Amino acid sequence: MSGGILAIFAHPDDETFGCGGTLALHAEAGHRVGALSLTCSDAERGPELRRAAEALGIEEPIIFPEGSIDPTSELIRRVSDVIVDRRPSVVITHLPFDYHREHRAAHELVKEAVEWAGHATIYEDAWVVERLLLMEVNTLIPSPHVFVDVSDVWPRKEAAIGAYASQLAKFQWGYYQDFMEKKAELRGTQGGCGYAEAFLVEPLAKNSPFFPEKATRSLL
Repeated sequence: MSGGILAIFAHPDDETFGCGGTLALHAEAGHRVGALSLTCSDAERGPELRRAAEALGIEEPIIFPEGSIDPTSELIRRVSDVIVDRRPSVVITHLPFDYHREHRAAHELVKEAVEWAGHATIYEDAWVVERLLLMEVNTLIPSPHVFVDVSDVWPRKEAAIGAYASQLAKFQWGYYQDFMEKKAELRGTQGGCGYAEAFLVEPLAKNSPFFPEKATRSLL
């Protein structure tokens, strides 16, 4: 089974805060939607991620047990293995200018893993991802390329946000809830809808000599 979306992110909650509405929207439309957390630093956050995934209506998440992101060759290969196994058309990950060091590290790791997944010399069933989108979690994108209207699934995103009790407790005055709603309202205003999520498009070079297909027969 191929196609759909795979979100790859640094920590449980990043997927919900950054692209939870987009994941829920595509899952409701019948697309395959998966999630891979590169770390899970304590016992609470894994179950929270599973509850958030259930609220969003997406597949059981893959959770790496690492406490932090160390972009070794071994970890990059593990991520590219997941990409080849899941065969997503679209991968969503972090911004390269995010304030969080591990979010920036995740961007570089995922970008490299996407490239390796397409190498026919490494995988007999190599997989070339069509689009790599970058989400905003707490750092905003100055000029987004894509707005996704998530108005119809906003209650799902709110429920998924509510699954992260350990994180919401850090700000008793409701920072995360308020920030996520106001961010979605801003993007909705820009996108001409109620609530939206914003993304950058990361260009993907598909001219590697190791890719099984490198040329196109049409631009349309």
